[in-house]
Amino acid sequence: MTRQTAHNSRRVKGSFAASRHNRGVALILVLWLVALLTIIAASFSTQSKVESRLAGNAKDALQAKLLAESGFSRAVMELMVISPQQRWNFNGQLYPLQTSQGDLEISIRNASGLLDLNKASGDQLNRLFVLISDNPEEREALADRLNDWRDADDLRRLNGAEDKDYRAAGYDYTTAGKDLTSLEELAYVMGFDAARVNRLRPYVTLNSDAATVDFRYASQQLTALLTSSDQSGSELTEALDQLDSELADLDLSQGGGSSQSKVFRIEVSARTKQGGHARIVADVGLKNRGRKPYSIHSWYESL
Repeated sequence: MTRQTAHNSRRVKGSFAASRHNRGVALILVLWLVALLTIIAASFSTQSKVESRLAGNAKDALQAKLLAESGFSRAVMELMVISPQQRWNFNGQLYPLQTSQGDLEISIRNASGLLDLNKASGDQLNRLFVLISDNPEEREALADRLNDWRDADDLRRLNGAEDKDYRAAGYDYTTAGKDLTSLEELAYVMGFDAARVNRLRPYVTLNSDAATVDFRYASQQLTALLTSSDQSGSELTEALDQLDSELADLDLSQGGGSSQSKVFRIEVSARTKQGGHARIVADVGLKNRGRKPYSIHSWYESL
């Protein structure tokens, strides 16, 4: 083999090796590109599924909200019915309704069957607060703090809290010095929070304008709390599940007869076919004059 031939042979082998190296690098680049595109595609697919699910949830929530509002309108129609024999009862009885969009549970309760937090006595509040505390001392403190929040003076009750106590505790506000204007305001009173307010919501109002509760329209749970002779936490907590035997002598006749208050508590629970859920709790007052026969005193909704 001549020197030129050997040289040419080495050149061919070198070119072939370089070509194989280049093909290897290109293959690696292609594999990385494929992997990157796969990750991007998977990420896009996941994001699309999440966005689709969020859109579906938002749609279900909106449908549930609209369904609940339709249930509220249905309840208002019942308030307009004059005949007690034809209208729904106003004692909190549940009326289930089935629609093409989902299921509804609706109740109407005369506000006189609820405890008015702006009129309630300390003893009534103490009994009511078994719903949110098992500690008798804490219940007394909560009752005193609520009354201190409402009164206009600076005299602190035994277990209450006035303006200086709120400042000392680091709050950036002081007591209102007037009646509660909304149930949500109760969460600002020392010792309360949103969870406790929601626990009390089914049993209280700010619109009955009465210091007493009409047991014809009250729930069994509230009746048990306010009439039990034993104020210990365990006894009153058990009364939430069933009436105490002593309640058997009370006249708890319930029905849609003449109402003691012109304000009514409407509660609506709605569930769509897709599983969306919404709840409305509203106090509605009837009016004798004006274009609109009713007014909304309070409105709470949750999804």
